[in-house]
Amino acid sequence: MAILEREGPELFRVRFLDLARKVVKGLARDAVVHVDPYLLARAVAEVMHACTFRTARGGRLLWNEYRVILARGDFDLVRALQGPLERDLGAALAEEAAATGAELVGELRVSVVYDESDELRTGEATVRVAFQPTEKLAAPRSGELTVRFDAAQMTGLMRAVGSTETVIVQDTGAGAGSVRLRWTGGDAQLVAGTTFALGRPHSGAPSPFIALTGATARVNKQQLWMAAAGASVRVGRYPAANPVHVNGKALAPGEEVVVGLPAEIVLSKGELTLSVIAG
Repeated sequence: MAILEREGPELFRVRFLDLARKVVKGLARDAVVHVDPYLLARAVAEVMHACTFRTARGGRLLWNEYRVILARGDFDLVRALQGPLERDLGAALAEEAAATGAELVGELRVSVVYDESDELRTGEATVRVAFQPTEKLAAPRSGELTVRFDAAQMTGLMRAVGSTETVIVQDTGAGAGSVRLRWTGGDAQLVAGTTFALGRPHSGAPSPFIALTGATARVNKQQLWMAAAGASVRVGRYPAANPVHVNGKALAPGEEVVVGLPAEIVLSKGELTLSVIAG
């Protein structure tokens, strides 16, 4: 049976068991599948990939509003995991959008509700999609789980993961509010107002990108993002990346933090240490 079935122009049905068999390696044929934040994100990603709208110049357009309707039992499970869901979902879906170079018409919003008619079977969901300008997004209802990423957040995340052009940041001149990044093997400048992806050097890196020269394979190709802001820096860990510690604090997958300068960032449990100072 298909993972995704289109039931109308703006309505899809998702089957989580078939989805789990696609995305979870080594899943036993008789495994019991519970709907969790990961499967929920993959379900919305499947729907994203089904969008065929294009801009006048041929670029991809994606729906920005996704309303996921779950069976009551599945909703109760997801609601108990609301913290990790809200923390990671927007970042994971921003990566999905960026991977295709797609454009959104407004802020990304994913709402999760339960099936009040009690017609959905456990393990299935329906997803209703829409193009909706940000100012027309309806307020969340009582009992509804809603994750919203505004335009500024989406732009930063999609810039960090969405382009294939590599920028040599060492050639960027220092400006007001710039921050200096140093590690054994190299240094780079962070210019205020720009979000950089960081990771070990590789072909096809996103733009703007800081290649951590000398990093081993234990450092991801894209492990974290950073943005300078005056006397502080915003640091985030990509959802699928190896550990990132900022001033001794471990970041959860998809989490970001703002810290004052100077700061110390440790990648992959001590594999590489970055010093961040005013530039």
